[in-house]
Amino acid sequence: MTQLEIRNLTPEFGVEIIGFDPKAPLDDETRTQLQQLFDTRSLLLFRNIDLTHTEQLSLSRMLIRKEGAHEPGETPPEDRFYVSNRRRDSAAPYGRLQFHSDTMWCDQPFEVLSLYGSEVEQPSAPTTFISGIHAWKTLPDALRQKLDGLEVLHTAGVVRRGDLSEVLVTEVERPPTTATRIGHTHPRTGATILYACEQMTKEVIGLPAKESEDILESVFEHLYQPAAQWDHEWQEKDFVVWDNIALQHSRKNVSVEGPARTLRKVASPMPKLRPDQLPSYRASAQ
Repeated sequence: MTQLEIRNLTPEFGVEIIGFDPKAPLDDETRTQLQQLFDTRSLLLFRNIDLTHTEQLSLSRMLIRKEGAHEPGETPPEDRFYVSNRRRDSAAPYGRLQFHSDTMWCDQPFEVLSLYGSEVEQPSAPTTFISGIHAWKTLPDALRQKLDGLEVLHTAGVVRRGDLSEVLVTEVERPPTTATRIGHTHPRTGATILYACEQMTKEVIGLPAKESEDILESVFEHLYQPAAQWDHEWQEKDFVVWDNIALQHSRKNVSVEGPARTLRKVASPMPKLRPDQLPSYRASAQ
């Protein structure tokens, strides 16, 4: 078994893993250790490692107990999915991103996301994380009673709140939606998650607009309190992989003219959507 050094990033979630070699064969004991860390800590950080796209995809999928770089019969994804202010046709090339979980608007959202620092110049905008599991555990009693049994509607359409300065706003044609309990059960671990986000949660289902928004404002105030946030300060060859259902992430402002920030992104498993459910995006900054 590979001897790994494990360091907590915060008391609530996240670990840095030292001594892992992605080129070495992965033994069963190390695989199980990494999977258990992912299930309990929700985010793994590996610094200064050389990682190909295929290795990134295989490691990300292994953590959710899926083998290989793709599903049987599925075409392997191409190495072309980047978050970058330098590469053409990349995702989110500029602006600030509010807190969200990718594809929260989907019935079966991504279970795992990862980013790898392909080209990072300093100073680089950090990625900020919060834990919906920790937020649920620490809910004030009065707010927990208000949320009991409530469902929320998530959408890929335009939903923005609060300070919108420099926020990247993505206009979507045919935005898909889904509804979940606000106290959502994690499909793999069984943990309860405070499952609403400022970027994609439209409303509390069945409540008048003002009451719905008042409840969501209280939820977001609790979710996003500064003490609950952790910033990852990017360096080249950083590999960050996280549970997309348990955690939310946001990003400070990125400028097209600013330091290079190119992060290779992997998401799995891909949502199974009909062609008429696929959103069409057009981005702009406020």
